[in-house]
Amino acid sequence: MGHPSRLTVLGSGSALPLPERQSSCFLLEAAGRALLLDLGPGALQRAAAAGCSLERLDGVLITHVHPDHCADLVALQFALRSPMLRRERGPLQVWGHADVALLVSRLRNAWPRWLAADPERWQLHSIGPGLLELGRAGEASAPDLRCEAFRIAHHRSSLGYRLTLPDGFVLALSGDATEGAELAALARGADLLILEAAGPDAQPIDGHLTPRRAGKLAAETAVQHLLLTHFYPPTLAEPIEVRVRETFEGRLSLAHDGLVLPLSR
Repeated sequence: MGHPSRLTVLGSGSALPLPERQSSCFLLEAAGRALLLDLGPGALQRAAAAGCSLERLDGVLITHVHPDHCADLVALQFALRSPMLRRERGPLQVWGHADVALLVSRLRNAWPRWLAADPERWQLHSIGPGLLELGRAGEASAPDLRCEAFRIAHHRSSLGYRLTLPDGFVLALSGDATEGAELAALARGADLLILEAAGPDAQPIDGHLTPRRAGKLAAETAVQHLLLTHFYPPTLAEPIEVRVRETFEGRLSLAHDGLVLPLSR
């Protein structure tokens, strides 16, 4: 028997530094895989603290190219070129919009010879909406772990991910988002929806959701469990749960760094 599936919140904050909240990152452990969902600054250190070293890590899904979601691509490439790193799980797999590959090429220009390009160490996949193969190198796919990418309204590189675990549990991750048909399709009927609520309802931020609007979307798409994250400081000063309960009656969790949620039906 493998280990139970679980999600660990590594970063529940925003672009503004807070001592208790890292920028966006989640660790998904399921179907014998360890995947990071986004790579905000400091994500690799938080992953290691949670027991997922680079030796254990199988892959990374990037939602979009804003720095608070992908800045640790620099640290990742720098670490992967180190001769001190011993990986036995094959090349690390990274998936994201074509803009991620463009960013990586520019980072290598900024640090010539210092960021890993060896395909035996890591492989970068440019993707669009549709089904993904999450297998390790040499494997067709992760057994019974299904992933579909959705175009999300926020930035031209934005993708959300809907993952179906071996027992049928559906985990959906929006990344930064605003309402739209694609976001609704991503969320519909999910057992757990990770949705951002960056700005307060009284002072919404362009390109982002608020707690009340996030709750409304979760209610309209029949989500079982809503996990809100990506809070800016003014949002944290609000009664977030009260705002959500104006529109959503289902199970609700507010993300904080270190939160662990078992994923099982």
